[in-house]
Amino acid sequence: MHGFGKTEWTDGRKYEGQYVNDKKHGMGTFYWPDGRKYYGSWKDGKQHGRGEYYLASGEKKLGEWV
Repeated sequence: MHGFGKTEWTDGRKYEGQYVNDKKHGMGTFYWPDGRKYYGSWKDGKQHGRGEYYLASGEKKLGEWV
């Protein structure tokens, strides 16, 4: 996959965002089935760079992922 895409797993996880060579890369949002969410930068399939992490309670954490 290359460019914008959406992937949904059978366990309820979901990713919507950019891909490069079949890996999450660029900006995207990852959703967990328990209500958590990460929106931000990805590199080589992993959270990397500035992002926002939301807990299921709604609490938001801003940070730099490496």
